[in-house]
Amino acid sequence: MAAILDALTIYYGLDWVALVFGISGSYMITDQNRYGFILMAFACVCGFAVAVMSSQFGYVVYNALLVAIAVRGFANLSRYQRGAAEPAE
Repeated sequence: MAAILDALTIYYGLDWVALVFGISGSYMITDQNRYGFILMAFACVCGFAVAVMSSQFGYVVYNALLVAIAVRGFANLSRYQRGAAEPAE
């Protein structure tokens, strides 16, 4: 039982937080809910921390880029919802 608990908490649970927030954020984005971008950005920050702890520097860069994309999506979604800009096709 201790081995299972250790396996689940090896990265202080940040990997599981990233999983839950990433899936929740993705679901919210499909409903055009802007808070989905916030959840996605937080999931990527958690993923960034896990990548640093595990010395996976490719994933560090990947998560940093995903945070930037989530911030951009958060900023642009209100313009799309108001009809001021058309989404790219």
